[in-house]
Amino acid sequence: MNQFKIVLDKSEKTDKDFLHLSIWVIFFCIQDGVWGIFGSGIVHNNSLFFTSSTVFHATAALSAYIWLSYILNFIRIERDKAVPTKMLSFALVLFQFALLALNYKSKFIFDISDDGTYIARSGRNLLYYSQYFTFFVIGLFTAYRIASAKNVNTRRHYAASFLFILAPLLCGLLQKVYPFAPCDSIGFMLGCCTIYAFFISKISRNRDLTQKAVIIAGLSSDYDLVLYMDITKNQTKYYQVSEKFVPLLWEGRNSSDPKSFDDFMRRIFVPNEFSAFIEKSTIEKCIDILQTAPYYTIPFLASIDGHTEHYRLKIASDKSNAQAFIVGIINVEEEHRLEETAERLRKDLQHTKLIANKDPLTGVGSAAAFKAKCELIDNEINAKDKIKFALVECDVNDLKVINDTFGHDMGDEYLKNCSKVFCNVFSHSPVFRIGGDEFVIILFGEQYEKRAELFEKLKSSISLKRSPRERISFAAGMAEYSAQIDESVKDVLKRADTFMYIDKGKFKS
Repeated sequence: MNQFKIVLDKSEKTDKDFLHLSIWVIFFCIQDGVWGIFGSGIVHNNSLFFTSSTVFHATAALSAYIWLSYILNFIRIERDKAVPTKMLSFALVLFQFALLALNYKSKFIFDISDDGTYIARSGRNLLYYSQYFTFFVIGLFTAYRIASAKNVNTRRHYAASFLFILAPLLCGLLQKVYPFAPCDSIGFMLGCCTIYAFFISKISRNRDLTQKAVIIAGLSSDYDLVLYMDITKNQTKYYQVSEKFVPLLWEGRNSSDPKSFDDFMRRIFVPNEFSAFIEKSTIEKCIDILQTAPYYTIPFLASIDGHTEHYRLKIASDKSNAQAFIVGIINVEEEHRLEETAERLRKDLQHTKLIANKDPLTGVGSAAAFKAKCELIDNEINAKDKIKFALVECDVNDLKVINDTFGHDMGDEYLKNCSKVFCNVFSHSPVFRIGGDEFVIILFGEQYEKRAELFEKLKSSISLKRSPRERISFAAGMAEYSAQIDESVKDVLKRADTFMYIDKGKFKS
């Protein structure tokens, strides 16, 4: 059991079934021993002896079913044959349980005499034949598999399973002849040892060797260094050493001493925030890490031939040995450069988006940003969401006159001053410049509720001073979204635009 637990793979159904079977055999042997204590007279209690005898026969009946379930999976019997066979075996178990229940009154299977002696009755044969009929069926299945096998290895595989079932079957015959001997327990133990020795241990070893070979082969194709380290044996084996690492390892690659790897790491690593752990012992750190994870990767800097480059150390545990692991070291300088380039491009893209969404002169939202915002609002309108918003459109007055009279620099200053007024009045609403002298503000939430008050404050901000530096002049119009008449933001903007031109007409008059 201890050996099996080391190589147990719970993802394999055969492994899980064998674990359940072996646990059951241990339980059966223990209760057989308890029955023996009562039968020998060490403990004299007839009622407990009778109960123990009943439990013994019940577990023996169930044992046949458990062995059948395991062997059908072991020899890969087709489902259409396995299911009916298991149903028949389970029916026989229920039949034996019923006989044991009847025996409490009729005592036709067994009884306990007044002096504490187990007495076998004629009905005991019913239990025996019911139980061993299942073992006989198992033997037929394994014999069929041996006969139908097409190659020697497969035939040996099924022959091992035949030996596996032959042990409890032959010991069962002895149990009938010697009812007070622990023949069933011996047969079950021999069967488990047989199947473990001839099949389970071999498959488990092959599985682990294959796993290790796959990992090593996968690493060796790209890695500069690949090694296998067994701490319990104090051994290291190098599977891959690149040309640039050969001089650094010297004769170490031919040494089985794990310290050669530690010396190598101390020779090449460059301390930084990632690889500071290597300062003491790489091996010890690997062992600590693998206590919590089956594999791990650590980036570090290494100096080779005067060049400092990025490397990655990967460690993977050996499933069959908790004190062994595989180590791989790979150069990731190119990968690191690509990551840096990708990060720089991401930042450039973010900066580009930021520039595209802002008006470069006034710093408010751009026409593209306004268009994107309108699309989001239109989506909410189309989804029939209850949305409330208003648009304020402003058109700066006399921009062309100021540009022509005082120059474009002064015109730009004039636009900035007007833009600041829009942002100050609507301090919690997005402001967009959608044309040369046109601005739009979108009002939501609290500023939407106070839209009339804020609009009046906006109009009162107009200053018709002659100096362009102090002048604030614009026409403004406001419109609210109505679900009854508006299908999109564009419809609201048209009304705001109409009101704005009405206001502009007042200004000209």
